[in-house]
Amino acid sequence: MQKLRTTLIALLDRLERISDTFGGNTVALLTVSLILAAAMLVVNDRFIVTTREKTDVVTMLDQLLLETWKTQSHLAIAESAQRGYLLTRSENYFQPYDEATKQIGQQLQNINKLLNHTNLVRHPIIQTTMNELVNSIVKKSAEMSVTIDFAKKRQFDKALDVVKLDSGVKESRNIEVLSRRFENLVLDYRSQVAQNRDTTRKLMRWFVMACPLIFVSLVVLVIRRLLRELAEKADLYVRLTDENAEYERNIQRLTTTVQGQALLAQTNIEHERYQLSRELHDELGSLLTAIKMDVSWAIKHLKDQLPQVTEKLKKTNQYLDRSINFKREIVQNLHPAMLKSFGLIASLQNLIDEARVRNQWQMDVILPEQEMAINETVSLIIYRLVQESLNNCSKYAKASAVSVHLMHDETHVKLEIADNGVGFEPKKLTNSTHGISGMSNRVESIGGHYEIASAPQQGTSTRVLLPYLKSEPDAA
Repeated sequence: MQKLRTTLIALLDRLERISDTFGGNTVALLTVSLILAAAMLVVNDRFIVTTREKTDVVTMLDQLLLETWKTQSHLAIAESAQRGYLLTRSENYFQPYDEATKQIGQQLQNINKLLNHTNLVRHPIIQTTMNELVNSIVKKSAEMSVTIDFAKKRQFDKALDVVKLDSGVKESRNIEVLSRRFENLVLDYRSQVAQNRDTTRKLMRWFVMACPLIFVSLVVLVIRRLLRELAEKADLYVRLTDENAEYERNIQRLTTTVQGQALLAQTNIEHERYQLSRELHDELGSLLTAIKMDVSWAIKHLKDQLPQVTEKLKKTNQYLDRSINFKREIVQNLHPAMLKSFGLIASLQNLIDEARVRNQWQMDVILPEQEMAINETVSLIIYRLVQESLNNCSKYAKASAVSVHLMHDETHVKLEIADNGVGFEPKKLTNSTHGISGMSNRVESIGGHYEIASAPQQGTSTRVLLPYLKSEPDAA
């Protein structure tokens, strides 16, 4: 280092002597040096401003995605509250519905403000897609508002007629499609901005390193000033690096927050499903059982006196049995009671055993020997992944052998499900495949990875990697 410093000083002394020898050329050299110094300041400052602008754009895009995900989460809560009230007619669902719709309105205002950002004005595709998504959300909210208004007026028949229309379902599908398209557009644009920002940083680094070499060859009389400027630029570079590191930390914190909110949204949805299943089981189950007992009593006492009536009552009794079984299926689909009572491993084993007996499959099953202390929502996601995959194997795969492997370590849970069925072409999947898209959305919303591989006549393999989110101590 000392030798390099000595060589540099000797070179500067020689350049000074050459400048003195040529006299007037020194003025030209100083002029060029000053012009280069000015150009360096302008370009370097522009690099800094550009980098900050691009970082602000990235932050704005992350905020836009966050507001969009929040809107979808509250829309799901509002729809769940609407369905819950129409099924149970309990006014306890009004408060979450009103709160969710209020939040949706506020978030739509925030989205409109973000859409007016200068950088998004240059991208009409993103704005058009978001406007279409907002319109679909408004239409869906209007459909739910109409049903709630009818329900509040005790006009349940009209409310149910509105629900049975295809408009709400179409809008929900449209919202799902537009949300995915919008997210992909924003993420692509964000990736482009981040890449441009990184390129700008690299150019800035090269520029900062190249300018001293140019100045060493040209600056003679103003070398000390140049060194001071380089020191200032180095300090500026350090501050810029610190700011960029802080922005990256903020982005990471925002990503963690979004994943936490997605997990909370799924937890809220599952809680609503659990409450609804409990009410169906307790209220509707007891009513159906009481009716069945009364009908059985009537059959017993009228079978000799009114045989025709008795036959009708027997058919009614059969209808009641079917209603009770249908109620049980609904309750089980809303929230598997065994999962809460016996844990994930026992529930999965029972689910797999029933599928094996029902479909006469050869099963290869690997499950943890001990129960995993994971978050209840993650347990539900794993259970529904296995349930949906086995249902697909039963309905579409025409498989004779199915394997289910569930493993975990301290940080991740890995689930693999494979069959030897007819398979399919993944590229030909459409948006109508709600089972696969729903599983993928559930996994990715909490920071997991979902992958499905298949080919015609080569079976299907599903691999899922989930974060090992431990259950909270107060969860019990």
